[in-house]
Amino acid sequence: MPRYSYQAINDAGKLLKGTVFALSAADVEDRLIKQSLTLVKSSPIKQSKMAGQLAGGKVKPRIIIEFYRRFSQTLDIGLSVLTGLDENARSIPSKALKKTIEEIRGALEDGKTLYEAMKRFPKIFPKLDLAIVRIGEQSGTLPKCLKDMADFLEWKEGITSTIKRATIYPCFITVAITAVIAVWVGYVLPQMAGLLNEMGVDLPDVTRAVLRTSDFLRANWPWIIGLIFASIAGLYIFQKDQRGGRIFDKYLLKVPMIGDIIGNVAFARLSHNFATMYSAGIKISDIFKMLTDGVLGNRHLEAQLAMVHQEVQLGQTLAEGFENAGDFPPLLLGAVRNGETTGTMDDSFKRLGDYYDGEVKRSVEVMVNAFEPITIFLLGGVFAVILLSILLPLYDVIGDFGKAY
Repeated sequence: MPRYSYQAINDAGKLLKGTVFALSAADVEDRLIKQSLTLVKSSPIKQSKMAGQLAGGKVKPRIIIEFYRRFSQTLDIGLSVLTGLDENARSIPSKALKKTIEEIRGALEDGKTLYEAMKRFPKIFPKLDLAIVRIGEQSGTLPKCLKDMADFLEWKEGITSTIKRATIYPCFITVAITAVIAVWVGYVLPQMAGLLNEMGVDLPDVTRAVLRTSDFLRANWPWIIGLIFASIAGLYIFQKDQRGGRIFDKYLLKVPMIGDIIGNVAFARLSHNFATMYSAGIKISDIFKMLTDGVLGNRHLEAQLAMVHQEVQLGQTLAEGFENAGDFPPLLLGAVRNGETTGTMDDSFKRLGDYYDGEVKRSVEVMVNAFEPITIFLLGGVFAVILLSILLPLYDVIGDFGKAY
């Protein structure tokens, strides 16, 4: 929708300037009349290609969370959707989201629903958000749906931050120690070995083995790096394929510690998403369609979830579908069975989500706590071999000097 700059006079006779999205100059005047403003003049704003794409660009999750929460609060106190959008647009720091809200407001004034207006911005509002907004509009529970969605996205952001923080320290330690070992093996040890050879010292077997390894790495490092990159690229291409991705994700779940984290995150996402959508009134079939569209973060479990959907369509209960599909933990099966029996499916999945939240944090802590001693043990062993390869010939040199005197 084109954007126009305008000058208008309010009821107090004050000249105001601003911008508005409108279909034409006449539409600008109509929109300003609804705001009790008298148009003086207007002109279309020419935008660069980059500026035109700004409204459809990425917006940080934290800003989206605040938008949903504040929007929910403005609707809760009785403000209209248009007024709620205006209030949010004033306080939002993101220019991209501000322009998007202006576009949404213009679409609402043209008679579109909030769902239809937001649907034009899939990069900002994903399918799950749109589905819940549509249900909220249809059921008259939009404020609650927006609040639940903000809570869910905040949980998702917290889990992402936890995993990122957990991986920073191990990665830093690994890179730092690897760099130190590379310097010792690639530079320090060859220099000392050359000096010892000049002194006629007979190098021990450990030192020769480390030197041969060092010579091999220095002579073939371009091929080694190329092989590593080729392996990474091949693995990336393999897991991008639909079938290959399912196989990759299936075996990823079996990796010690890492598999536990990935599985717990997937089950937490399943539980929270299912509870949010079920309580919003979304149909079971639509819930399964959304959950199997990259929501869980593991393609193998999403394929198993699709099998659950097929079982349910064939007349099985939800609990029987999960049990027949396999690869879902007994706790989840028990909670689903209890939720179906008591008619509290959303509460059952909420409790499951809270449980797996704790499991994610626990499994991350276990991985971090286990990584430190494992790293120290492995890298300490490498250091010990390097130090022995240096100290043993030095010990022989010192012993020869002692015999000479």
